[in-house]
Amino acid sequence: MSPIPNSFAFRRRVPGRSFIRVAWWDFCAFLCWSMLKVCYRLRRLHRERVPKTGALLVISNHQSFLDPMVNGVTVWDRQFTALAKESLFVAPFGWILRSVSARPIRREGGDLEAMKMAISELEAGRVVIMYPEGTRSPDGSLQDFKRGVLLLIKRVKPTVLPMGVTGTFAAWPKGQKFPHARGRVVCLCGEPISGEALAKLSSEEALAVMRDAVEKLHAEAVVEHTAWVAGAR
Repeated sequence: MSPIPNSFAFRRRVPGRSFIRVAWWDFCAFLCWSMLKVCYRLRRLHRERVPKTGALLVISNHQSFLDPMVNGVTVWDRQFTALAKESLFVAPFGWILRSVSARPIRREGGDLEAMKMAISELEAGRVVIMYPEGTRSPDGSLQDFKRGVLLLIKRVKPTVLPMGVTGTFAAWPKGQKFPHARGRVVCLCGEPISGEALAKLSSEEALAVMRDAVEKLHAEAVVEHTAWVAGAR
């Protein structure tokens, strides 16, 4: 499978976006993918599970600043909009983030405008990624999910794609200014979950279903990562 999707399929991949914007995303994604392969030997598993069309909400555990890049090149065929913490949007890095459709969100109390934007993206049949833990894990373990993700589920009922990532915490843990130059990272795509089905559940049940899916994928990624490291010795 080619690592680079076909930019000319932009009407399917990102409805309503121009070829130029999709091609720019692919260029930036290629740079990220190249760095992740060289430095962290990134393994992307079960990418065939990513839906080809339709509104898609990607959820993942959050270990590191590397996660958006890892998730992004794993669902590369479907360019997504990411909600990132507001403090990252400073020049010139902020311009780059915005150019690849990232948008700032305030951590304290959520951000109504950012959520409205995410709803608009999903209603247009595009892709949004959220980290339901709300912030990076302090120790690499999966934290409790926040309720903000439920707004998108109840309002738009998008298909939900759970993902599990491991290795990014070791590569760039919270509190460390710069990442390590070497490591191993694994990212797994799970089976899509019906947004219609989730919307029929209580808030607590829906959060539990999503967290359980991400937790299982994270555990699978850890097993894959452990076997990979052991086999390399």
